[in-house]
Amino acid sequence: MKKFLFVCMLICSCTDYDTETWNSDSLTVEGQIETDKFAVIRLTNSLPFKGIIDSMEVAKSMETKAKVELFDGEHTEILTLKRDDSSFPFLYYRSNIIKGEIGKEYQLSISIRGKEFLSKTTVPEKANVLDIGFSEWTEDGIVFPDFKDIKIIIDNKTLKNKYFKILIKNEKENKFEFARPFIFNTENIYTENFPVVVSYVKFDDDGKKENQLRVGEIIELKIVAITKAQFDFWKSVKGDATSLLEGASLANQVPTNISNGAFGYWSGENAVSYRVQIP
Repeated sequence: MKKFLFVCMLICSCTDYDTETWNSDSLTVEGQIETDKFAVIRLTNSLPFKGIIDSMEVAKSMETKAKVELFDGEHTEILTLKRDDSSFPFLYYRSNIIKGEIGKEYQLSISIRGKEFLSKTTVPEKANVLDIGFSEWTEDGIVFPDFKDIKIIIDNKTLKNKYFKILIKNEKENKFEFARPFIFNTENIYTENFPVVVSYVKFDDDGKKENQLRVGEIIELKIVAITKAQFDFWKSVKGDATSLLEGASLANQVPTNISNGAFGYWSGENAVSYRVQIP
């Protein structure tokens, strides 16, 4: 997911898609606070785009001199810089005291280069998954018996608007990827049970689809409740698209819940995880 937000940062942090060098003062924020976990804030700035971006430019894009503060109504904490080489950006800010909790509001303040960026969020209730089943994978009217789709049933009895993202991986893989759909919501859904059909498809070098849900494989799945602010952000940048978009910049179309012109989101999250074998 970090790779995708990095790509989105490139296409959305300028006001003119054809500009050769993009605004290096733009701040990109990817911030989450999950139930019973510390807050994680990743900060980057936009990069000059010249066809090829070298590793030094990528490293320089990480914002490491910001003052990041978090307030939960009881405690105020200055977040500290941590390192995780398995993701980009590999430097991030994390709380050490404040954890996510339903019912609290979390106010975020980021101060850098004389500017302050403010936001607030809450932690949503987790998805109530009633059932996980499987269906045959069909492509262009042809059934492939060795592959499946996953069918999830979400409890929607409260008829409240809820927002989710889905992450998926094979147990042999190190990182979670976007499922398809990556995001979904229950807006305008008036049934008590809400079905979602999930697929996990990659593309080979020739652009051919490769279903990763092969019979017998063990799959790990995360259904993450998110805020509307995060949902609207991902929706505006095409959800699980993974290539640069053609045409004009989306800078004036991408919603954000962070003040002072920052790009990105600050969002509560609440995840449920499953490990299933494809029958």
